[in-house]
Amino acid sequence: MGWSEVANGRKIRFPSEVGLAQGAEGSGVEELQRYLSRFGYIKPDDPGEYASILGAAPLPEVTLGTFDDDTVRALRRYQRFHNLPRTGELDEATVAQMSMPRCGFPDVQDAAGVSSFVAQGNRWTTTDLRYGFQNFTPDLSQAEVRGAVTTAFRLWSEVTPLTFREVSVGENPEIVVRFVAGDHGDGFPFDGVGGTLAHAFYPPPYTLPGDAHFDEAETWAVTLPIPADRFDLVMITAHEFGHSLGLNHSSVAGAMMRPSFSSGSTQRFLHQDDISGIQSIYGARRGGWESLGGILTSAPDVSSWAANRLDVFARGTDNALWHRWWDGSAWRGWESLGGILTSNPGVVSWGNNRIDVFARGLDSALWHRWWDGSAWRGWESLGGGLSSGPDVSSWSANRLDVFARGLDNALWHKWWDGNAWRGWESLGGILTSDPSAVSWSSGRIDVFARGLDNALWHKWFQGGWSHWESLGGILSSGPDASSWSPGRLDVFARGTDNAMWHKWFQGGWSGWESLGGILTSDPSAASWGNNRIDAFARGLDNALWHKWWDGSAWRP
Repeated sequence: MGWSEVANGRKIRFPSEVGLAQGAEGSGVEELQRYLSRFGYIKPDDPGEYASILGAAPLPEVTLGTFDDDTVRALRRYQRFHNLPRTGELDEATVAQMSMPRCGFPDVQDAAGVSSFVAQGNRWTTTDLRYGFQNFTPDLSQAEVRGAVTTAFRLWSEVTPLTFREVSVGENPEIVVRFVAGDHGDGFPFDGVGGTLAHAFYPPPYTLPGDAHFDEAETWAVTLPIPADRFDLVMITAHEFGHSLGLNHSSVAGAMMRPSFSSGSTQRFLHQDDISGIQSIYGARRGGWESLGGILTSAPDVSSWAANRLDVFARGTDNALWHRWWDGSAWRGWESLGGILTSNPGVVSWGNNRIDVFARGLDSALWHRWWDGSAWRGWESLGGGLSSGPDVSSWSANRLDVFARGLDNALWHKWWDGNAWRGWESLGGILTSDPSAVSWSSGRIDVFARGLDNALWHKWFQGGWSHWESLGGILSSGPDASSWSPGRLDVFARGTDNAMWHKWFQGGWSGWESLGGILTSDPSAASWGNNRIDAFARGLDNALWHKWWDGSAWRP
C-alpha cells in the first residue's frame, strides 16, 4: 500500500550478507528475518495495520538470529514471489532484489506462496472519484504534476467504469495527493533520499482512505528518458493509485502492481494482470468507443468551427468525399460531396461556419473544396505531385497551410496568405506516412509524421522552421495532432498492437499511453474547447468510430 522501508519509525535495513544459509547464526540472520517479517513472509510480533492482509497464508514463526527450517521456508516463499531461484539461501540475486526501492506494505501470498493480482477486499462505492492536491513538488511544474497524475488515473479508467476528476481539497475528495517529507502524521514517516518513495491507503474503512503521499526528499521526473537518479512520477503514481483503488501486490514480472521498481526506469501501461485485478473489483469499462457507422475506404479527418461542433470527412466506397457532422445535439449525415479521392482527406476550419477540405486526386495533385457558410464550393486543383494524403492547419482567419509528402518522400508545404496560394516549398525529411499539422497560436505551426524508423518526428514553425526532432514510439500509421490551448499539443497514432496511442506536450513531452480500440486507419483528432478532445478512426468493420476526452476521462 506504499513505498516504505520504515517499521515503527525506524529505517528497514536490507539484508546484505551474501551466502547466509541454513544453520547460520548472528546479526546477519536476524536482519534477514526482520526484513522477511516486515514484508509478510514471517509472522511479525505486532502486525498492526497489516493484520487483515496477512491472513492469506499461514506465516512461519522463527527463532530470531538462527537460520532455521522456518527461515528457509520463508526465504523460499520470498524468492518464489519475486521470480528468483528458490535456493533457500541469501544469494546475490536475492540481496539485489531486497535492496531495490519497494512498496512498504506486505506481499500478500496465497497458500502456495505465489500470487498474481490480489484484490485487497475494500472498494469505493462510487465510480466517480474525485482527487485533489494538498501541495506540489518543486521538482516539477504544477502542470507536469497534474499531467502525471492524469496519465496515471487514465490507465485505470481506461479499463474500468471509474472516472477521476480534480477538485479542491476543500471539497473533501476521495483521494488527496501530498508531497511531504519525514514524519507527516500518518504513522508511516518518510526517511529521506533513497529510502521511502511513496505510499497510499486502501479504500474505506482504512485510515486516510485513498490518499497518496510522495516523499519530497526524492527527485521526481516526468520527461522521458527518466534520469538514472530520479523516479518516474507517472509510474509510481499509477502503482500507488492501484492501492488507492483496492489492489495489493502482484508477483507477475512486469505488472504495475509488482512490489519493486528502480530509479531511472519507467512503465506507463498496465499489464494484463493489473487489468484483471482491477476489473475483478469494479468490472470492465463499458464501451470505450462508439460507432458512427458508414463504410470508409480511408482514414477520417475532423475539424471544428464552434464549440460543440464537429465535421468529419472520409472517402467512401465510391472514392468520393463523404461528410458527417455533430450539430451540438445529434449526429447528422452522411452526405456525399463528390470528387474522386486517392488519399485520406485533410480538413480545417479557420472561422465560424467555414471548412476547407483537401485531398489527392487521380492526377496526384492537391485538390481543394470548401464550405463558405452557405454552400460547398470547388473542387479546384492546386497542383503538385503528392505521394501521400495532405493535412492542413490554420493559425488565423483566412490563412491556410497545407502539407504533404512529395514524390521525393520529403515534406512539402503550400499556403494561402489571404489573397493567393503560395509555394510549393520543400521542408525536407523522409516521411513514411501522411503528415499532420496543427496551429496553437498566431504564426505557430507544428507538423508531425512517421519517419524511416517508424518513430514519431516533429518539425515546427515559429518565425522560422526548426529541425526535425524524434519523439520516439513505434507507429503503424500516420499521426494526427490537435491543440486545445496555447502550448498544448495532443498527438495520436496507431501502435504495433493496432490500438490508438496518445502523447502530449504541456511544458514537456509525456510518454505514450494506450487508448485501446482496434484501428484500421490513421486516427484523427480535433479540439473544440478547453480540455476537450474528440478522436476518430476506422474500425475493423470499416465504420467510423469515436472516442473523446471530456476533461476528466476518456469516454464513452
